[in-house]
Amino acid sequence: MKSDQKFVDNLVRVVKQNYANPNFDVISMAAEMKISERQLQRKVKALTGQSPVQHLRQYRLDRSLQYLREGVPVGEAAKAVGFSSHAYFTCCFKAQFGTTPQKVRIKTQ
Repeated sequence: MKSDQKFVDNLVRVVKQNYANPNFDVISMAAEMKISERQLQRKVKALTGQSPVQHLRQYRLDRSLQYLREGVPVGEAAKAVGFSSHAYFTCCFKAQFGTTPQKVRIKTQ
C-alpha cells in the first residue's frame, strides 16, 4: 500500500536523522512521526517485523559497522551511533553479528 510505504519512508528518515542521539527512544520517535507510541509500536511491528526499539538498534549496529571498518575506536563508534554504554554496545553487537566490535575493527585494518 502506498500509505504503508510512506510510513516506512518516514520511519527511515526519522531514524537516520536521530540515531546518533543516545536519548532518542520510542517516545521521541513517536513524537517525531506525530503518532501515539502504541500506534507506532503496532505499525512498525506489522510493516517491518521488528519493534521500534529493535529497528533503531538494528540501524545503529549496522551503522557502527561502517565506523569500525574505517578504523574508528570501538568506544567512539558506539558513541557515534547513539549507545551511551560501551559494554551494552559490545553485548548488542556480539548478539547481532556473532563477533566483537574489536575483532571487526582489527580485521579491517
